[in-house]
This record gives sequence, structure tokens and C-alpha cells, in this order.
Amino acid sequence: MRFLGSIHIAVGILLLTIGLGFYADLKTEQMHGQNVQIQVGLERLVRLNQSLTSAISLAVTERNSLRAASYNSLQTELEATMKKLLALTSHMTLAADMLALTEEQRELRAMENQAFAHMREDRWAAAHQDLLGGNYVMALKLYEINSESVVGALNIELTNAAWQQDQLRQASVVLRLAAAVLLLWAGWRYSSRLKAELAEQVRLRAEVTQAKEVLEETVKSRTAELWVANSQLETLSTTDSLTGLANRRRFDSYWAEEWGRAQRQATPLGVIMLDVDHFKLYNDHYGHQQGDACLQRVGEVLCAAVRRAGELAARYGGEEFVVVVPGASSEQILETAQLILTALRALQTPHASSPVANVVTASLGVASGIPRESDSPDRLLKAADVALYEAKSRSRNCVVLSHTA
Repeated sequence: MRFLGSIHIAVGILLLTIGLGFYADLKTEQMHGQNVQIQVGLERLVRLNQSLTSAISLAVTERNSLRAASYNSLQTELEATMKKLLALTSHMTLAADMLALTEEQRELRAMENQAFAHMREDRWAAAHQDLLGGNYVMALKLYEINSESVVGALNIELTNAAWQQDQLRQASVVLRLAAAVLLLWAGWRYSSRLKAELAEQVRLRAEVTQAKEVLEETVKSRTAELWVANSQLETLSTTDSLTGLANRRRFDSYWAEEWGRAQRQATPLGVIMLDVDHFKLYNDHYGHQQGDACLQRVGEVLCAAVRRAGELAARYGGEEFVVVVPGASSEQILETAQLILTALRALQTPHASSPVANVVTASLGVASGIPRESDSPDRLLKAADVALYEAKSRSRNCVVLSHTA
């Protein structure tokens, strides 16, 4: 909305001008304090220069060095005043002129110190010549002219800076007035737009009600379609795409259910862990496509082995499979594993790279037991896994029953 943008602009201008006002006031106060210090310093500078010149001139004229007894303290005060003025004017355009003036002042002090040396040696004629001769008088005159020029230029620069701050303050006031006018215009525009929007909302509400009724009918039909799609998706999400067996996700869910059921009913639960022997060598020798075909044949053997309700064969990962037989004792689950191994050997799938046999074989670990309340759901799985590794360590191509389950 254009008027909302105008409100944002107006508020931004107000905040900016308030900041500018504070900045201008603060800057003006700082400049005033600085100007006072500069003016006082300049006056002190002129007074000290005059006092120094007067003290040494009287000493030479009257040939009395005691007349210049205050010279050192005056010179120290003058140097401190000049140093302070340099610091106060370092940001100004005449900072270089102030430095040049300082150098001229040092040259004058050097001439005066030379005259002091002559006075200490009672060489008053030489001291008189140093101070009242042409070089010192000329240097003193040039210093006074340059001092007046610098003082005048400093005053002009301070006046210009004060004028700029006043201009900034005036600009801040003008911008505040403009922001106020902009806010009034935006408020009027907002009121007009609000009335129009209220009328539009009434019209849209009627359209939304009508569209809602149509949408509800559409949602009902889409819900039925979605339920069918979700059922299909659920089946796909729990099935291994290569072997057609249950996948790891389905197995984990199924195992938790069967474990809980066996635990509640105090019935045995049997599990078989199967690993294809030297499957990596098979892949390396025959290629991954033949490797996939091999796993599919293993899946067909397992699918044929689990015919009773409640039994499940799943691909556990890679070339590793798992078979769950609820209600099976150790003897029964061992018999099922032997049948699986026999059926797998009967396929006579060539495996030229296997050090175990010239056909595809497998190692099987078997475990069965009645879950106790204190047992963890993975106890039987660990036992079957340990038995599987024992089968691998024996010579593979065999079945090992766990005695720890």
C-alpha cells in the first residue's frame, strides 16, 4: 500500500530529524565550548607574547637582567598555551598555519635566548643589537602580522562552522514539518482505503463461503483417493524394492510388535540372521547387476520359507537378511534355518571367487527364547548376530544356534 509506505517514510524522516536535532544541539554546545577555549587561548597567546617581548626589551634597555626574571615562566606558559591551541585547532583548515606560527614563535625565542646569553656575559651592546637590530624586529613584526591573520582566519572559520550548524538545525525543522504533512496525508488515505477494504471484505466473505462449500465436496472425494494412495505408499515404504521382502523399517516395527506380544503371552520367539558368504567377491567378479540378481534369488528362497501367518522375512541391509518366526522353539528355528541353507545351495548359483564353495552359500545365526520383562527387545537379535559371526568364523556355509538366548 502506497500510503503505508508514506507512513514509513514520514516516521523515518521524523526519527532522522530528531537525531539531526540532537546532533546539531550537541555539536553546537561542543563548538561553543571549543570556541570559548580557542578565544581565551588566543587572547592569552597575544598577552604572553607582549609580556615576553616587553620583559626582555626592558632588560636590555635598562641593562638589568632582573627585569627579565619572569621570562622563563612566561615562555613555559606560552608553550603550554600554544600546545593547547594546536590540539583544539587540529581538525580545522588552519591547522597548518598554526604550526607555521609555532615555528615562527620558536625562531623568536631562539633570538631572545641568544640575547640572554649576551646579557649573562655583560655584553649589553651585543644583546641590544640582537633585540633592537633589524632581524629580530623584522621577525617580531612578521610574527605579529601572521598572528593577527591566523586569529582572524580562525574567527571566520568558527563563525562559518556555527552557521553550518544553524543551517542543519533549520533543515531539521523543515523536514519535521514535511514529515507531519506526510503523516496527515497518509492518515487520510488510510481512512479512505479502510472503508473500501471493508466493503471488499464483505464481498469476499460471500465468495469464500461459496468456495468453501465446493471445497468440502472436493475434499471428500480427494480424501477417499488419498486413502487408497496412502495404502499403496505404505506398502511401498515398507518393502525392499530389490528383493520384494520387507525392508528394515518394516522389520523394526514388526519386531517391536512381536517382541511385545511374546513378552505378554510368555511364548517363544525365533530369529534367523543370514549373511551371503563373500558377497563382495561375487560383486567384484560378476558385476553389480548379477549381484542384484543374486540377492533377488536369496529373497525368493526366504519368501518361500515363511509361509505361515505371522512369519516375516526382511532385508536387514546389503547382503544381510533376517527371518522372524513367532512361537518357534530352538529346534524349530534351527530346522527352518537348515531348510533355508539347503534351498539356497540347491539354487546352484555359481560363485567362482568364493573360497567356501563354487556356488553361492550363506552363514546363518539362529536364536530363540521367551522374552522376559527385564529383557531388551534387541537381546535375541544380538544373540543371533553373535551366532552369525561364529558361523563366519567356523568356515561359513553353515548354521550356528545361539546358546545365550
